[in-house]
Amino acid sequence: MWSIRMRASKEEKHISGAEGIYSEKEIKRVLSKYLTRALNHCRGKPDKIVLTIEKIKEEIIFVSPLKIHTYFSDSPESAFYFIKDKLKSLNISEKAIQKAFYVIKNCPLRGATLIDYLSGERLERDLQRGVRVSRIQMDSKKRIEIIRKVKNISPDPARTVEALTIASKVLSRKEVLAEVCISDNPDYTTGYVASRDFGYLRITNIKTQGDNAGGRAFFIKTPCEIDKLIEFLERKPVIVK
Repeated sequence: MWSIRMRASKEEKHISGAEGIYSEKEIKRVLSKYLTRALNHCRGKPDKIVLTIEKIKEEIIFVSPLKIHTYFSDSPESAFYFIKDKLKSLNISEKAIQKAFYVIKNCPLRGATLIDYLSGERLERDLQRGVRVSRIQMDSKKRIEIIRKVKNISPDPARTVEALTIASKVLSRKEVLAEVCISDNPDYTTGYVASRDFGYLRITNIKTQGDNAGGRAFFIKTPCEIDKLIEFLERKPVIVK
């Protein structure tokens, strides 16, 4: 199996990305798909596209997908209060929640910020980059099943699959209590909050149309071995099945 990753940027600013785990016979098709995505993105035309093809040499582990639910919010304000209630039910502090939303809205990162669930301290080693969850894939049968479930309520069901794949890998670690994600695409206004307790909750109108701000935050239960967690999130190959 091979890990295929794409990152497109303009003047070092992130435009789009994609990745998955594929067999050798799928490489050519996937590269074409990723290149097309990079060149036709709502955030603009990139001036640099990096495609990485890496043979997986270590054991791939399998994790279960989180259960999907949808909350139909009528405004970003109501979405925020809904998310805050869910996070507080996990004993995540107000300080940590406010810090996560500040970083998401004001600090564009390639990856996610890691937030101490009590103190609100940022835990990632590279505060300019964050932590990029990588080497992931959704099992093809599960992918089809999920797309069928959400296609009537999602403008982009494939995006839901990608996000669920990330969240399922992230929440497979006991150190991670929850994740919040707001897309940085200006035309995509559905985000999510996820945990092992309540699953993957899609949230409509999490931001206004045309808003470029977005990002991910993982709430971390400390103390923990943060370097081992980052190594798992960025390097361990995982298939959601």
